Amino acid sequence: MTPEEFFMYLIIALVIIAPIGARLYRRLTLNRTTQMLRDQLKQSQGPRTTTPPSEPPR
Repeated sequence: MTPEEFFMYLIIALVIIAPIGARLYRRLTLNRTTQMLRDQLKQSQGPRTTTPPSEPPR
C-alpha cells in the first residue's frame, strides 16, 4: 500500500467514522443527561412539607 492510498483510506474513514461517532456520543450523553434531570425532578417533586412563601408587605 502506497502512502497515497493509506492517507486516502484514512481520510475516507475519518469522514465517515467521525460524524457517526459524534452522533453516538451525543445520543449517549443526551440520554444520560435526560435521566439525571428526571431523577432530580422526581426528588424535588417529593412530599412538600414547607409552606409556600407569603406575599411581601405592601
